[in-house]
Amino acid sequence: MALIANAFAAEVDLLDDYVEAQVHGSVDLEHDVEALVLDPCYRGTAIERVAGQLPCRLEWHSGFSLSTNELAELPDYRGRDTVDLGFEVAQDTVINARVIGDAANTGRYPEQRLKKLWHCVSRFGVAP
Repeated sequence: MALIANAFAAEVDLLDDYVEAQVHGSVDLEHDVEALVLDPCYRGTAIERVAGQLPCRLEWHSGFSLSTNELAELPDYRGRDTVDLGFEVAQDTVINARVIGDAANTGRYPEQRLKKLWHCVSRFGVAP
């Protein structure tokens, strides 16, 4: 339990300050999950339709969106290569969860680079 105290005591960015949990075994969505929370960029998509069929509540958060211009001002946050990646994958100069998911689905980008890009979007992005 010392990890929890260390996480609370650390003075680092919130996206670098968490305790990861792993589940070994099955997860029953009906009994083990209170809600699935989606980004609003998935409204009206196949993702929403499939999520709506799951045996747990579906909720929406406010969403995060970041423009490439805003990303260009953040090279010190997750590195210049993350900014370059954002420009490469952006759709109409916008980066959001769907854009990053689409990039991940191509298999062309390392997951850790996409994770850093998501950190930029979730930390500095705003609701669309």
